[in-house]
Amino acid sequence: MAEAEGESLESWLNKATNPSNRQEDWEYIIGFCDQINKELEGPQIAVRLLAHKIQSPQEWEAVQALTVLEACMKNCGRRFHNEVGKFRFLNELIKVVSPKVSW
Repeated sequence: MAEAEGESLESWLNKATNPSNRQEDWEYIIGFCDQINKELEGPQIAVRLLAHKIQSPQEWEAVQALTVLEACMKNCGRRFHNEVGKFRFLNELIKVVSPKVSW
């Protein structure tokens, strides 16, 4: 089992979205969700970390981060949903889908 006491949210997410993963690593994805639910500030920290990973220039890392986001939406409850619904997070996602303008 990948679960280790004292693992930070960032550590769980880095393992879950490692670009060298050959496929989604559900052990770390669920570990990340569990850690969010354990920590008082878990949802706020997790959303910030996820926004950064989703914007990764490494496509596989970004895709894995979207899978983690989906798992969190299913497993982390109302506190997490409230953070995802804030403009701060939504604006970060808009950056991903907006066309890049070069002047």
